Amino acid sequence: MRPHLAIARWTEQHEVATNAVVVSVLMFFTVLGSVSGGWGQFIGAALVGVPVYLRIGRPVTAALLVALATVISTVALGVWPVATGFWAVPMVIHRVAARSQRSHRLGVLGLALVVALVVSLVSPLWSEPMIAPGSIAFGGTDWWMAVLVMTPFVWLVVITSYLLGDVKRVRWEREQAEAQRAQALADRAEALAAWAHRLEIERDQEVRLAAQDERTRIAREMHDVVAHSLSVVITQADGARYASAADPTAAVETLERISTTARGSLTEMRRLLGVLRTDDAQQVTPVPGTADVPDLVQGVRQSGLPVDLTLPEDPEALSRLPAGASLALYRLVQEGLTNVLKHCPKATGASVVLRSGHGWAEAQVVNDGLLAAQASQAAQDSRSANRHGPSDDATHRPIPSSGQGLRGLAERLGVYGGQLEATPSRDNADQWVIRGWVTTDDQRQDLP
Repeated sequence: MRPHLAIARWTEQHEVATNAVVVSVLMFFTVLGSVSGGWGQFIGAALVGVPVYLRIGRPVTAALLVALATVISTVALGVWPVATGFWAVPMVIHRVAARSQRSHRLGVLGLALVVALVVSLVSPLWSEPMIAPGSIAFGGTDWWMAVLVMTPFVWLVVITSYLLGDVKRVRWEREQAEAQRAQALADRAEALAAWAHRLEIERDQEVRLAAQDERTRIAREMHDVVAHSLSVVITQADGARYASAADPTAAVETLERISTTARGSLTEMRRLLGVLRTDDAQQVTPVPGTADVPDLVQGVRQSGLPVDLTLPEDPEALSRLPAGASLALYRLVQEGLTNVLKHCPKATGASVVLRSGHGWAEAQVVNDGLLAAQASQAAQDSRSANRHGPSDDATHRPIPSSGQGLRGLAERLGVYGGQLEATPSRDNADQWVIRGWVTTDDQRQDLP
C-alpha cells in the first residue's frame, strides 16, 4: 500500500474514534439534561443526536437523518431540541461540506435551509407557553418578529458551518494532491533509479562482452602470426640441422632466412600489441590483406616448400574488398600454408588460388602431401625404425596444433556472409583443400 493511502486510512479511523467520544460526551449532557422537559423532549433530543455518530463514514446519510429527526421532533412531537440541534446540525453540515461531492453538498445545504425555515415557522406555536402565556399569537406581529429573528440566525449557523467545512475540504484536497504528487515523484525517482541500475548492468555486460570479443580477436591474430611464423622457422631449422652435416655453408643461408622470418614475426607482434598499449593513431598500422598474399607466399617458398600462386585476371578486383573481408582471405591463405608446413611433411608443393566475381571473393589452398593423421603415423614409424640417427622422415616431425585455426577462420568468414571448407580433394585423397569465400554485397546468387 502506498504511504499516503495508509496515512489517509489511519486518519479516518482516528476521526471515527474521536467523533464517537465527542458525540457521546455531548449526548450525555444534552439528552440526559432534557429529561426534565418530559419524554417528548428526551426522545426528540435522542433522535437528533444519534445520527451524528455516522457523520465520519456516511456524512450525507447522517445529515438526512438529522433533518428527518428535527422535523419529527418539531412537527410530530411538538418539542424543540434546541440544545442538541445546536451542536448536531453544525457538526453534520461541516462534515458534508468537507468530504462529500459537490452535488451532495449543495443538496444537503438546501435541505438544511428548508428545515431551518420549517422549524422557525412552527417553533413559536409550542414555545409560546415557555415565553409568556398568551403573549404570542399565531400570525400576529410578535409571531412574525420571532420568525424573522430566528430564521436568519439558524441560517447563519448552517451557512457558517458549511463554509468552514468547505475551507477544510479545499485544504484537504490540496494536501491530497501534494501527497499524490510527492508519491508520483517518488515512484518516478524509483523507476529512474531502477532504469539507471539496469543501464549500469547493461553497460557492464557490454564492457565484458567487448573485452571478451577483443581477447578473442587478439588471440586469433596472435595465433595467425605466431603459428605461421614458427611453422616456417621450425621447418627451416629442421632442414638446416641436417643440411649442415653435408654442407656447413648451406646452413648459413637457411639461418639467415630463419632470422628474417623471426624478425618479421616479432615486428608484426609488436605492431599488434602496440595497438593494445596506446590509443595513439600513429601506433596503429594497416592490417594485412589480399595484396600481401604474394609476400606471404614468397616467405613460404623460402622455407623450401614450392607454392604456385594464381591471382585474378583483374588486378584491381581484390583491392576493392572491404578491409575485414580482405584480412579474412589473407588469414585463410596463411592458415592453409601453415597447416601444410605443420601437418603435411610429405608435401612436395602447394597452390594458392585467389578468385573474385560479382559480389564475392574466394581463396583456395591445395597441397599434395599426406593428411595430418597419416603424417603423424609416418613420423612415429620413422622414430621407431631408427633411434640412433636422424632419417629423412625425422626431419619432418609434425608440429602440435591447438585446433583453433580453422575454427577462427570459419568465424571470420561467417562475419562477411562466407563459409569455410576444409576437406580432402575429390579427385585425389592425398590432397587437402582449404577453400573459403566472402560476399562483398547483397548479390549472392553468383557465389562459386
